[in-house]
Amino acid sequence: MAKDGERLIPSDRIKVVIKTPIPTQPVSRGFYQVEEDCLYVPIHPGGKFFSFLDSPQAVFDIDNKGRLLFMKILTPRRYWTVNKSLRPPAQAAPSDIRFLEFRNALPKIILETSPRKSWLHLVFERCDKTSAYAVAGNLIFETTPEITLAGIWITDITDDRAARSMAAWRKKLKEDYPPSNGDSSYIRIEVKRPPP
Repeated sequence: MAKDGERLIPSDRIKVVIKTPIPTQPVSRGFYQVEEDCLYVPIHPGGKFFSFLDSPQAVFDIDNKGRLLFMKILTPRRYWTVNKSLRPPAQAAPSDIRFLEFRNALPKIILETSPRKSWLHLVFERCDKTSAYAVAGNLIFETTPEITLAGIWITDITDDRAARSMAAWRKKLKEDYPPSNGDSSYIRIEVKRPPP
């Protein structure tokens, strides 16, 4: 039974913690692997792989502190829905998002893209009013007023062959990007999962 003022979190949601503000923000970028027909989204600086969240559409690699390290979108871009009016949030508070549950299935994702396929919006839940959190450069999480995950934006996607561009990007950043360890206020959010 919940205490006064305490909200019970349904067990069928993926729980996440948001820390904001953060002193330095990681960077990320989308690399569409032409040979594999899938999208890689590395986040730098990263950590050591510990676990994952996955579905037939995507895999999220996570470290032992619950931080997102890498996203792989398995659905080929020819199946992404083109939306000419697609625009990412204009403002997003820099934040550190931590997943609290590992090895769970992600809910079904709607994939929307810009005509040039340089942006991708992963839609978990439709909502008119969302709050935006910049998890890394070019990576934005959206939440609903009920504090559930509504979507993820990848705002810079480039074609990559044999992962050469991604390797060059990582090499350039590895030496001069400082690690992020911001700690401040915590906000708990969840991803709504469809009933079985």
